[in-house]
Formats: sequence, C-alpha cells, structure tokens
Amino acid sequence: MMNREETEREGRPEEDSRLWQMAGIDTAAGLEYAGEDGALYREILAEYISCIEEQAQAVEDALAAEDIETFTIMVHSLKSTSRTIGAQALSDRARELEEHAKRRNWEQILAKTPEVLADYRGLYAVIAPYCPPEEPEWEKRPADREAVAELLAGLWDNLEAYDSAGAEKAVETLLCYDLEEAFLAYLEELTAALGRFDYEGCRKIVRRWREVW
Repeated sequence: MMNREETEREGRPEEDSRLWQMAGIDTAAGLEYAGEDGALYREILAEYISCIEEQAQAVEDALAAEDIETFTIMVHSLKSTSRTIGAQALSDRARELEEHAKRRNWEQILAKTPEVLADYRGLYAVIAPYCPPEEPEWEKRPADREAVAELLAGLWDNLEAYDSAGAEKAVETLLCYDLEEAFLAYLEELTAALGRFDYEGCRKIVRRWREVW
C-alpha cells in the first residue's frame, strides 16, 4: 500500500523528472504553483520564455524614456511571473527594482536593471529544452547540414549588424533541430552571451561551430 507522497510521485509522468535539471529554478515551487501538474508546468514555462525578449525590451524602452510608471508595471510583472515558475532569485531582484522604482531611486535602477535583464534573457537557454515537445513548433527537425549552415551564416550576419532580434530568432530556429549534445551546448552558450549583448563572444561561438559543422 503506497502512502500519499508515493501515490503522487507514481502518478506523475516520467518525463517530469527532467524538470529538476533546470539550473537556478526551484522546480518544486513551480510545480506547486501548477498544482503538481508537470504538463501544465511545462506549458507555463513555454509561455514564460516566449515573452522574454518582448518583456525585456519593454523594460529597456521604459528605462530609456524615464517612464517610471511603465517601468514599475513591467518589473512587477517580471517579479510575479518569475516567482510562478520557481525563478525565485530573479523574482526577488525584480522586486528590489520595483521598490526602487516606487521610490524613484534612479541611481539604483540604472545600476541594477542591465544585470537583471541579462539574467532574465539567460533563462531562455535554461528553460527551452524542457518545454512541451508535443506542440508542432517544438518538434525536432532532422539536423540538415545545409539548412543549419545557412542559419549559422545568417546568425553571423545578424551579429555583425548588432541585430539582437534577428540573432535571437536564428537561435530559436536552431533549437528546433535535433542537434547533437555538443551543438546544443553551443546554443546554450550563444543564448547566454546574447542575453549579455556580448556580440564578440557570440561571434567566437558561431565561428567555432561553423568550423566543426
């Protein structure tokens, strides 16, 4: 006879164990918000990362325009959604930004916002591999050498032009391919470097990838 904890664990899909591998995310907390439903949690994660670039850009635009009201709303949203998926450290830092915004403490806002957004963007690479595979857009395509080579060439051009949106789109498309583990590691490095706007670092990664592809 199984106890309640064993029954819950037994009823949880096997693939949910993969969720515990996400660095920097308290998956137990995220699953709790999702009612211990692993499939729902992955859907929430997918929605979270689909908004990362748009939300981060909105924060940057509000900051550039010195629009404190919009800035406060956006970091409040970042605080709440990050807490929901279990990204508690990021949620806490967004809460600090919200408090600084309410006090109109521009010195602290300007000093801390870039690093918070870099870490926010960096979550894309951490979360993306664990999003719902059953959705068509997440189905892995065969790693066609010519298609991937063209994507890498386009990504290089985006980086040369400092086109972050184009580079992000190229990385998202590369994630759709069934790549070997070594190339998935390149993607993770690329996303993290792109989140820091480290274009030179991104170019070095793409150069290494193209040399072995």
